[in-house]
Amino acid sequence: MNQSERTGNPERLLLHVFPSFSYGGQQSRLAMLVRALGKEFRHHIVALDGDLTARSLFDSVSKIDFTPFPMKKSKGFSLSNIRRLRKLMADTKPDLLCTYNWGAIEAAIANRLGGKVPHIHFEDGFGPDESLDRQSSRRVLARRIILARSEVVVPSNGLEQLARSRWKLKKVQRIENGVDVEQMKSGRRGHNSGLVVGSLGALRPEKNYARLIAAFKAADREKRARLEIVGGGPERGRLVALAADDERISLPGATAAPADAYARFDIFALSSDTEQAPISLMEAMAAGLPVIATNVGDIESMVSPENRAYITPLNNDEAYADALVRLMQNPTARADIGAANKRRAKASFSLERMAAAHRTLYLAVMERHG
Repeated sequence: MNQSERTGNPERLLLHVFPSFSYGGQQSRLAMLVRALGKEFRHHIVALDGDLTARSLFDSVSKIDFTPFPMKKSKGFSLSNIRRLRKLMADTKPDLLCTYNWGAIEAAIANRLGGKVPHIHFEDGFGPDESLDRQSSRRVLARRIILARSEVVVPSNGLEQLARSRWKLKKVQRIENGVDVEQMKSGRRGHNSGLVVGSLGALRPEKNYARLIAAFKAADREKRARLEIVGGGPERGRLVALAADDERISLPGATAAPADAYARFDIFALSSDTEQAPISLMEAMAAGLPVIATNVGDIESMVSPENRAYITPLNNDEAYADALVRLMQNPTARADIGAANKRRAKASFSLERMAAAHRTLYLAVMERHG
């Protein structure tokens, strides 16, 4: 008997298992979905590293339970972890299990071996040890076996092709990310003393913010601009050290108010070694910002045509710095590109479309297993 049957409550309970619930794109997307879907579903969010920092993204009226659930770290799969996750599912009795990225794969194993709850696995990208072109053969085989009967959701063309061709999965659906465009327009700009290059995201190795710091130092030869990198994560200490000798560079930490951060920026910068369809990019475009980025994932096709000259080849750091110089020195281009990006975000990155697609999928998966 699942949770809704056991309690007599018609609301469906979704158990979301995250490797971490610190600030990031997946966490922001779920917060938007919870608001958009309203009272039809209840949510129980589990963080396998015990970090629930991003719970601040949710409003007080949403029906959500949060559980820190720190797991044993191991190179392979841990039987003790799997047993604990089976007990978690037995105790919570969810109507639907949602797992996120490779770091939650043990929850998918626990479900296969135990309760066999209807399951959706969300893959949004990789850490520094994997990319679309560089895949661990062990993980490829594990995904192929463990996720064979599960619905798998991806946000990008590249991930969809990978899941079908390399992982050999049959139940793959691409649901493009969306953002609350109106909310991103509402940020409070304040009064900047000069041009601000900004980025927002988790401070992880694959984001390669060291590339952005180096490019900014090379581009701002007259030392009149500022660089602001908003976010938290394991790379924070190293990045603070890289910026320690330069008062123009700040790392203010993570934020629960991204619209205000984008409102402070004149240029949005991504310097990642790997991305798929980043939500931060969509938010920045919705806020009317021009973008400089490495050409990874779907980024080039996501930005407006006017912006594509500033999307540079991965590992060509000279081209990346040059693109930043050109954008910093051309206020007319910044205004025109920002306006074009805002129009594209409104037309292409609908929160309503994303929420409707998730609702349809949630209900279809539960009904097929009912």
